[in-house]
Amino acid sequence: MKYTFGLTLSEMGINTILLTIIIAFSILFVVAFGLSSKNMDSEGIMNWMMKKPEDWIGNKKS
Repeated sequence: MKYTFGLTLSEMGINTILLTIIIAFSILFVVAFGLSSKNMDSEGIMNWMMKKPEDWIGNKKS
Protein backbone atom coordinates (compact mmCIF):
# COMPACT_ATOMS: atom_id res chain seq x y z
CA MET A 1 0.00 0.00 0.00
CA LYS A 2 1.20 3.44 -0.85
CA TYR A 3 0.03 6.40 1.20
CA THR A 4 0.81 9.92 0.12
CA PHE A 5 0.31 13.04 2.16
CA GLY A 6 0.45 16.58 0.97
CA LEU A 7 -0.91 19.99 1.72
CA THR A 8 -1.86 22.60 -0.79
CA LEU A 9 -0.23 26.02 -0.64
CA SER A 10 -3.41 27.62 0.67
CA GLU A 11 -3.63 25.03 3.48
CA MET A 12 -0.09 26.01 4.50
CA GLY A 13 -1.01 29.71 4.41
CA ILE A 14 1.16 30.55 1.41
CA ASN A 15 -0.54 32.91 -1.01
CA THR A 16 0.66 34.06 -4.43
CA ILE A 17 2.53 37.12 -3.12
CA LEU A 18 4.37 35.09 -0.49
CA LEU A 19 5.25 32.40 -3.02
CA THR A 20 6.64 35.07 -5.36
CA ILE A 21 8.74 36.53 -2.54
CA ILE A 22 10.07 33.08 -1.60
CA ILE A 23 11.07 32.33 -5.19
CA ALA A 24 12.66 35.77 -5.69
CA PHE A 25 14.78 35.54 -2.55
CA SER A 26 15.78 31.98 -3.39
CA ILE A 27 17.09 33.10 -6.76
CA LEU A 28 18.83 36.10 -5.15
CA PHE A 29 20.50 33.81 -2.60
CA VAL A 30 21.84 31.45 -5.27
CA VAL A 31 23.20 34.35 -7.35
CA ALA A 32 24.81 36.04 -4.31
CA PHE A 33 26.32 32.75 -3.16
CA GLY A 34 27.80 32.18 -6.60
CA LEU A 35 29.32 35.66 -6.73
CA SER A 36 30.77 35.47 -3.23
CA SER A 37 32.15 31.96 -3.79
CA LYS A 38 34.01 33.17 -6.86
CA ASN A 39 35.68 35.92 -4.80
CA MET A 40 36.47 33.79 -1.73
CA ASP A 41 38.85 31.29 -3.29
CA SER A 42 42.41 30.96 -2.01
CA GLU A 43 43.85 32.94 -4.92
CA GLY A 44 41.48 35.84 -4.28
CA ILE A 45 42.33 35.90 -0.59
CA MET A 46 46.06 35.79 -1.35
CA ASN A 47 45.69 38.71 -3.77
CA TRP A 48 43.84 40.70 -1.11
CA MET A 49 46.54 39.90 1.47
CA MET A 50 49.30 41.06 -0.89
CA LYS A 51 47.47 44.32 -1.69
CA LYS A 52 46.63 45.22 1.94
CA PRO A 53 49.09 43.56 4.34
CA GLU A 54 48.25 46.07 7.10
CA ASP A 55 44.65 44.74 7.23
CA TRP A 56 45.58 41.15 8.06
CA ILE A 57 43.94 39.84 11.24
CA GLY A 58 47.21 38.40 12.57
CA ASN A 59 49.08 41.63 11.84
CA LYS A 60 47.20 43.79 14.38
CA LYS A 61 49.39 45.27 17.08
CA SER A 62 47.82 45.47 20.54
